[in-house]
Amino acid sequence: MPLSRSLSMTSLSGVLPAWEEAELPVEDLLLFEVAWEVTNKVGGIYTVIQTKAKITVDEWGENYYMMGPYFEHNFKTQVEGCEPPNPAIRKAMDALIHNGCQVHFGRWLIEGSPFVILFDIGSAAWNLDRWKGDLWDTCSIGLPYHDREANDSLILGSLITWFFKELTDQLGDKPNVIGHFHEWQAGPGVILSRCRKIPMATVFTTHATLLGRYLCAGNADFYNNLDKFNVDKEAGERQIYHRYCLERAAAHCAHVFTTVSQITAVEASHILHRMPGGEAFGGCLRRQIASLRCNSGCPI
Repeated sequence: MPLSRSLSMTSLSGVLPAWEEAELPVEDLLLFEVAWEVTNKVGGIYTVIQTKAKITVDEWGENYYMMGPYFEHNFKTQVEGCEPPNPAIRKAMDALIHNGCQVHFGRWLIEGSPFVILFDIGSAAWNLDRWKGDLWDTCSIGLPYHDREANDSLILGSLITWFFKELTDQLGDKPNVIGHFHEWQAGPGVILSRCRKIPMATVFTTHATLLGRYLCAGNADFYNNLDKFNVDKEAGERQIYHRYCLERAAAHCAHVFTTVSQITAVEASHILHRMPGGEAFGGCLRRQIASLRCNSGCPI
């Protein structure tokens, strides 16, 4: 399903300029890594997120934050609550809290002890119908009532977008903000941040396409028939068309689209209709960010 509009990088203020890899000014950047699996052990991506935390903290220090959904048991057993070191982040959190949405902050008790910002989906569920309407008006993607996972992903993405709006209003031009989003569950955050023209850079990473997982589970000769699948038809028959649309829109809206391997890049080019750009194929985030260009388009 094509979206109703196309976004251009030239429509964004405050976008990161292009730097050489060795010159990337980490001290002037805030990096936020968004995934459904942050402190939430529900799949293999949890292991990826967890094991890469230390090296990222070593490089970015207190300018690195991980974001995801809040679950009380996970927070009590895996997170040490504390105050954000950055006052702009505290004010952005307070803006949501004062509007009835609960946001929690702390250090994830894993190697590297990264900061985490966790959003309570249940506390904001009363906004779901309005946010569904916003998503439809923005990009003509509708979410069915019965798909709780997709609905929860929209709530999380809407809260994160709201947070980024408050944060960038507080920060002004510096430091620059980067959002790195993983998998389709984080897709609404990419889509809404771009559509609302929040002055930040975005990276979207897929570890394996959603439709690809379904096709492989159905014993399809997947990789030998990549160019033969009618992806819209296949997604519709599996009743995941709305999720597929979220994933595809996120891949196209992100300033930089990456995958974790070259074979996944080939898969994404056929399934999502965008070849990974920037330093793809699992390149380090420093090179991915350095590859941003102000004339990068966002065709849908």
